[in-house]
Amino acid sequence: MMARKMLLVRYFSMELDPRNHVPAFLDMREGIEKPVTIERRRRVRAQVHWPLCFSRPGTAEMVRTITQDLSSHGFYCIVNAGFVPGEMRECTLVVPTHHPNGGRPALPVLCKVRVIRVEVLGESGLWGVGCQIEDYRFGSTALDHVGL
Repeated sequence: MMARKMLLVRYFSMELDPRNHVPAFLDMREGIEKPVTIERRRRVRAQVHWPLCFSRPGTAEMVRTITQDLSSHGFYCIVNAGFVPGEMRECTLVVPTHHPNGGRPALPVLCKVRVIRVEVLGESGLWGVGCQIEDYRFGSTALDHVGL
């Protein structure tokens, strides 16, 4: 009982670490069995499933997929082709729009991305790919590449 009371006193007397929103004393893990997971991403990710088409500069290779999540700095997707961490790729991200007058149903965003992370997803021949957006511009002719 005394140890629990001391733990509560320590909890309410400690300030939150602004970098990870986890009380500083939890990092000490005194008697705590569960590991503390700290979110390292700097931007909030939205779980959106938008069409995406990758190309490699200088080749005709096209890889079509959808995003799993997206932030202002990058996105994560699942692909069926080999990507290499550090490589630069071009892609077209198709952002759905809502036009009250029935205008354009989607807005293509042409992106230059750097592949940051590649992970094998079991034996299925699929890879999870995390990309950082280096540059982007809005386009109108890019929808042909994505199949819309």
